[in-house]
Amino acid sequence: MGTRLTHDDPILAAACAWLAAADGHAAYAGPDPGDHDLAPLLSRETGRRQLYLSWTAEWFRSEETVRPALAGTADSGARLWAVKGADLARSVYPFPAARTMCDLDFMVERDHLGRVLSAFAAEGWKLASPGWGVFTSGIVSELKLSKSGIRVELHTHPFYFPATFPGRLPGDLLLGGRELDTGLLGLAWHNALLWCVLHMLTNRVLRPVWWVDLFLLSCRVSGAGTWREFYAGAAGTGLGGAVSDLLSDAVRRTGAPVPPDVTSSLAACRSRRERVLEGLLGESGRPSLTNLLHLGGWRRVSWLFAVLWLRATGGSVVREG
Repeated sequence: MGTRLTHDDPILAAACAWLAAADGHAAYAGPDPGDHDLAPLLSRETGRRQLYLSWTAEWFRSEETVRPALAGTADSGARLWAVKGADLARSVYPFPAARTMCDLDFMVERDHLGRVLSAFAAEGWKLASPGWGVFTSGIVSELKLSKSGIRVELHTHPFYFPATFPGRLPGDLLLGGRELDTGLLGLAWHNALLWCVLHMLTNRVLRPVWWVDLFLLSCRVSGAGTWREFYAGAAGTGLGGAVSDLLSDAVRRTGAPVPPDVTSSLAACRSRRERVLEGLLGESGRPSLTNLLHLGGWRRVSWLFAVLWLRATGGSVVREG
């Protein structure tokens, strides 16, 4: 399972080295980032004040737009979990605007979904595609909301089409959360890392900032001493070999402190179930009939509905070899 990045990135490597030495107040010593994906992260180090201010302004605009809905969520007693950039900008980056993002990703438990949506609707957030029916039926796990040009994505599962997930999610996924803000929690470090890994495995193009996410989260997992918990969760997904490949690449590209025994043990978990990723990463960028061959029982029925929905809305269904 390749990681779809064909060359080394000296700016990525230098940025991670700088972050690793940040406590010692070391200066960034890499190439000029120019318009690189990591330019906002390095904006203060490279004296690009305007870039720093523009991304900081965008961050605060997003925060001020979503904050009333988060407060309403807290008042309702519902739990909402920040994932990916919505968490990491607050928790591991040197300043929030360093972690650029196109939208805010949150995970919601299905039992709390109604209260969360009511809190957002009360603040003027509107539902967008893919639509209510395919979300509540479990065909897709993501619901988009928008307000004033800001987009929120509510997730109930790391995979967009949860029926294609070959294994099981960690039993402790919603345990040991970190409080980030009013009405907002963060996953335990090992589960935050696993969520980001799964997200990367299902994308054809990988942003440099996602590699920085892996580097920073690996540092936090090492600090928390929870690599054993990460291994257990990653092995249970049925994607152990693919996770091992990605983390091995992260070690090489960023110097991420992933213990060798974790990657070697996960590599030993490689299985045919990982072929589901081939369909998700096909040429069309859409789910294919290959995935259907790896499912059984109610999952196969659920996936068939997903394929029919794609065809009804103009999506292509391509059988990958």
